[in-house]
Amino acid sequence: MNSETRKVFIFVLKIISDRRSLFFWTFVRFISAILPLLTIYLYSLIVKQLELKLSLSIVFMTVALTFIVRIIDNHLRLISITRLEHIISNIGFDINNYFLFGMESKSKEERHATVQAIRNFSDASSVTLNIIKQPGIDSVVSFLIIPVILFAVDFPSFVITIAGVSIYLLIDIYTTQRYAQLKDIQNSKTEAYFAKLQDSNDFDLEQASYTRHFNRLCKWGFTEWFALQNSAVFFYCINLLYLIYTVYSGQKDLSHLVLIMGYVTQTQTFLKDSFTDMDVGLEHLAKNEAISAINLDDLI
Repeated sequence: MNSETRKVFIFVLKIISDRRSLFFWTFVRFISAILPLLTIYLYSLIVKQLELKLSLSIVFMTVALTFIVRIIDNHLRLISITRLEHIISNIGFDINNYFLFGMESKSKEERHATVQAIRNFSDASSVTLNIIKQPGIDSVVSFLIIPVILFAVDFPSFVITIAGVSIYLLIDIYTTQRYAQLKDIQNSKTEAYFAKLQDSNDFDLEQASYTRHFNRLCKWGFTEWFALQNSAVFFYCINLLYLIYTVYSGQKDLSHLVLIMGYVTQTQTFLKDSFTDMDVGLEHLAKNEAISAINLDDLI
């Protein structure tokens, strides 16, 4: 998340009417995201116990502990997600109320375009917050905890994973810049289309322009995700090949491979363009002349 996007995110947090509940249930969601890491360890421990041919009573105790952890995980995750969904839904109203309060427009067309600009930002904010809820928080936990685990348990896997994440982020920086440009154009076309739609049946030109630019956005989305996901797959396979070699050479046992690849898999979830959507939506809204005396610096 770049500095501009952080400012936008802080702005949204400032206008939320129920911040206390948002922070509480986000914390609960954070705790629930830690528990799957414990489940990975317990699963690898079961494989280790089977390799050592320990008594079934010990294995069953580990399975029972895994069951308890999974039940707690499900409970905390589901209750926090449902509570956050309700809170995020209300945030859309907070955003609308903030921008529409005292707004005056010279014409219906100007009001329609302004409302659509507010809607673009509100929708982008809701999508972003929902992705932060899941899988965003899981990703944050993975990036905070998993590198520490890999550093302590298997340093070569740590190096491979960090290299993969670094390449991913470099690709992300480049592709997101282009995405932001296309998204800003698309927001303009959306505003023009709905403004025309509400006042006239002659909206063919606006519809064609909207469709053409949305197609460009979709094509870039494919290019960007193809590059990002395949870079992640490449380093995932490099890590897997390294661990297979260590097992075959007798340096590590199978439970170690299960443990490390379980953690490596958790690093494959990344936050992406919804942050950019929110940033672009706010910047586009700040340029709207119908909202007097507001610019990006004022908002953030």
